[in-house]
Amino acid sequence: MSDGPAGYGSVRIPADISRPDRVLGPATARQVAILGGTTAGLWCAWLGMRAWISPLLFLVSALFVLVVVGVVISTERDGLTLDRLLASALRQARSPRRQVMAPEGVVPPPVFLSDALSGASRPPSPLSFPLTGLDDRGVVDLGPDGAALLARASTVNFALRTAEEQDVLLGSFARWLNSLSGPTQITSTNAPADSREHVEAIRRQAQGLSHPQLEHAALRHAEFLDGLAATRVLLTRGVHLALREQGKAAPQRLVQRAEDAAGHLGACEIRVSPLDREAASADLRALLDPSGA
Repeated sequence: MSDGPAGYGSVRIPADISRPDRVLGPATARQVAILGGTTAGLWCAWLGMRAWISPLLFLVSALFVLVVVGVVISTERDGLTLDRLLASALRQARSPRRQVMAPEGVVPPPVFLSDALSGASRPPSPLSFPLTGLDDRGVVDLGPDGAALLARASTVNFALRTAEEQDVLLGSFARWLNSLSGPTQITSTNAPADSREHVEAIRRQAQGLSHPQLEHAALRHAEFLDGLAATRVLLTRGVHLALREQGKAAPQRLVQRAEDAAGHLGACEIRVSPLDREAASADLRALLDPSGA
C-alpha cells in the first residue's frame, strides 16, 4: 500500500514480461541447446574430415557457421527469432494454397474432368478447423485442445479519467488478472462498419421530435454520417474474451469463470456479456469473414 491519493501505487514492470529466462549469460536455454548441438555436430564433422582438410580451414568454416547460427537464433522480429520465422516460412511454403471447408474431405472430380484438368493446378485441400462443436451455452468444443467460451466486452475511456479514478480502474483490472485460473485471451478486432441502418434510424426518429430545430439537427447529422461513409472506410471495434479449459468439467468451469470475469470487470465499468449459441456462432462467422461475403 502506497501513500497515493486512492491508496494505490505504481509498480514498474519490465517491457517484455514474457522474456524467457537467461541460463548462460545472455543466452536462453533454447539458444544454448541450439548452439551446443551445432558445436557437437561440427566436432563430429571434424572427426570425420580431419584426414582430408586442414585444421585452419575447418576452424574458419566452423566459426562462420556458429556466427550465422548465433545471429539467426538471437535476432528477433516482431517478438520471434529468425529461426522460428524461417520455420514458419517453410511450413507456409509446404502448406496447400487453396483450402476449403470440407470436413468430410474433398471429393475428387469425375474421370473425364480429371483427364481434362490433368495439367491444371492441384485440387483444394480440406481446411483443418479447430472447432468441432458449439453447445447452447456458447461453449466451443476444441476437440483435444479442450473447450473455450467467448464473451463480448465493452471498453472504458481511460484517458479522460482523473488520476484517482485511473488508480481505481487499474486496481480492479489487476484483481481480475490475479483471479485468473486458466488461459484467457483478450482479442481486439476491427471490421468494416455499415452505417446505413443507423442513418435510417436517425431519419425515422427525427420526424417525431418535438421541435423543428431538433429535427433539422438530426437530419443534418444523418447527412454528415452519409458523407462520412461515402468518403472514408468506417470501422467498428470489438473486444472479446476467450476463456480456455481442459477436461470433462470444462463447460461448467468456463461458465463460472465468465461470471467471475463479469463481476470483477464490472468494477472497471467494463460490461462482459458471455455469448450464447446464436451470438457465438454469429461472432465466429464475422471473425472468419469480416466482409460478410
